Amino acid sequence: MQIQQAILHRIEKEKNTSGTGSAIPVTRTSQLPIDGRLEKMTEEILKIYGKSTNGYGTFNANQTLYQFPVKLKDYVLQSTDFIQFTIDTTDLISLKMAGEAFSTGGYVLILRYTNLGQDWLMVAMLKLKHGTGINEQTMDLSDTLSFDIDHLHEAARVDLAKWQSNTQPYLSFVKKRQTTSEVSKYFREALGCTEYTDSKHQTIQIKKAFEDYCEANSWSSEKKRTGRQQFYEHCDAKDKSGEPVNLAALSAILDDQNPTSFSEFVRDNDYQVNDTFKPDRATFSKLNRISKSFGSVKVSFEVQDIDNGKVAYDPDNRCLVIRDLPSELIDEINKHKSSDATTTA
Repeated sequence: MQIQQAILHRIEKEKNTSGTGSAIPVTRTSQLPIDGRLEKMTEEILKIYGKSTNGYGTFNANQTLYQFPVKLKDYVLQSTDFIQFTIDTTDLISLKMAGEAFSTGGYVLILRYTNLGQDWLMVAMLKLKHGTGINEQTMDLSDTLSFDIDHLHEAARVDLAKWQSNTQPYLSFVKKRQTTSEVSKYFREALGCTEYTDSKHQTIQIKKAFEDYCEANSWSSEKKRTGRQQFYEHCDAKDKSGEPVNLAALSAILDDQNPTSFSEFVRDNDYQVNDTFKPDRATFSKLNRISKSFGSVKVSFEVQDIDNGKVAYDPDNRCLVIRDLPSELIDEINKHKSSDATTTA
């Protein structure tokens, strides 16, 4: 991870206040020095962000109402310098914060960094927490202030290359679990975060995550088969009822001994899956059914048919063996086989 640019601004706002003038930006005019302290803090933030991310999406297309993508484009194209871009962004956040009475001020951290060849921009709201420190010379205790990184409720990150090529989803963000009043919503509104709802993409991602999870945990073939069946049945039931799949609920079903293990695996490895998503039937059906076309031949059968021996693969002859064919099918095959033999004679 290599930090390119970083800055901190402050927004002053008391809880239970709202309206014009309630959120006041206090901005700095120079970038943060890129030193060991910044690098350590950034690594901690990115670690927590990876575990907290639960929303993926794009910027709202209405650039009149949502100015952040416009400001970002000007910055990336170098029409605006980094400091002015971050001041403009802080202003956008403070305007939205002023409309949320229960929101409180904090520090706006804006980072541009590269990691594994990818170019990223992150915006995060950091709060302060009180603590107790010690003077190493006198060994007297003293009050301290530090950033409360463990509770990262307002943060978003943009994959700049994917954004510029409009490869979706290029945006990820932290979204608090649904409550009657979500205090941090103003932050996503300020940046124009729009949740990505591509059913197929998210179902492909969660299916891949499950296969990787089985591999990482060395699941036996039998356990994998059971897990795939549970996965399919849950998605099938949700699809038929018109309800979304909840990642936390699916995680508990797949591994009831470690109910949060799968969902944590998804977050730790950055699979692009929202907390809830609409299952794509064509994708999740592959957990339960194998279908393939080659030439003029089409085959389709349930995975269960392999388990019960109705369908088998002969590796020596690269043949598919299907047992217990119905009499009608056998008669039809023989009829055409006899017809071919007569014609050849």
